[in-house]
Amino acid sequence: MPEPVFSRDDYVNPDAPEDELRVKPDHPRVRDRSYDYARSTQERDLWKKSLIATVMEPWDDYSDLTQIPEDALPGPELTLFVKERERGPGYVADFLYKAADLPVTVHGILANQGTGLGVIELELWRPEWGYWDDWGDFVGPPDEDAAVAVSPPITSDLLRRIPLGQIVARAQAELADQSWKDEGVTVLGRPRAAGPGLAPPFLRALENANALAQPAKRGRPPLDGELLHAVAHAYLREAVNGPGLHRRLADLFNRPEPTIKDWIKASRDRGYLSPAVPGHRAAGPGPLLTHAENGPRTPPA
Repeated sequence: MPEPVFSRDDYVNPDAPEDELRVKPDHPRVRDRSYDYARSTQERDLWKKSLIATVMEPWDDYSDLTQIPEDALPGPELTLFVKERERGPGYVADFLYKAADLPVTVHGILANQGTGLGVIELELWRPEWGYWDDWGDFVGPPDEDAAVAVSPPITSDLLRRIPLGQIVARAQAELADQSWKDEGVTVLGRPRAAGPGLAPPFLRALENANALAQPAKRGRPPLDGELLHAVAHAYLREAVNGPGLHRRLADLFNRPEPTIKDWIKASRDRGYLSPAVPGHRAAGPGPLLTHAENGPRTPPA
């Protein structure tokens, strides 16, 4: 960022010596803007240049909205905001969570930094919390007593009632859904087709969110065909040398014998070696094994 250039109008006393010049305290460069905005403003800003999805509606528990009892409390509400500009590495989306039994609005950021989708930032907003402007007027909710409202403190019990696991699970299901590619998305209440009908920044944001929200695959990654091809050739080459086959292959591939046994089994299962035959320990070439041999290869860590 370039160094700011100030004019005479920016200083308290523009005629003071250079080493005594002081920028006015209400100058935008030095003013503490944390006093100037309510949380409602911060919430409205989430809607700017975002793709929005309401995952949990307050009245989801009622299929017929005309039959809602008078004393019924609304259920929780979860809204996702996929921002056009990423907030950082692995950024997926912002979210807001509101519930009738929580005295706060929960704002968080969802990201995937290599370990799956999770919450990496969390804020608790007081709905009635506002600010006093430069004229001494309170800016906040329309209620007359908002300025003197007393908010209950944040307690460990309140924190336990924020269902982070449910938030992440519901958000992941929504963000990983790729049906928008065929059905399009809704922009300002009107259906718009994805692709040419969607601005490139939003298209990139959706594709990024889809990719990073995919559920993590459990277990070991599958062995690739190139490795199993090399294992099968080495197996056939060493099998004619008698006992100690697994040990020799372990030395050749620099892997422990249990790993080699797993690779041989995978080679059989995938068709690089013939299936096991009762009474016969050795295997023959499978239908996928070619005559070309690339030698032993170590899989990526």
